[in-house]
Amino acid sequence: MRIKLTQDLVCGNDTFLKGEEYEAILILPRSTTVEFIADSGKKVRAFNYEYAKVASATEI
Repeated sequence: MRIKLTQDLVCGNDTFLKGEEYEAILILPRSTTVEFIADSGKKVRAFNYEYAKVASATEI
């Protein structure tokens, strides 16, 4: 799923800014926590209050 960050995330030396979009996957089927891969190759997790789901063209 495609997500858009609703707040800045800081993970180690990496900073992910509000408004950036990423391709992410749910951690568990019933979870709202997602994981995406940063440009550095690091896996980053975002909680449901830190992102919004972006509708893709196939979902409309």
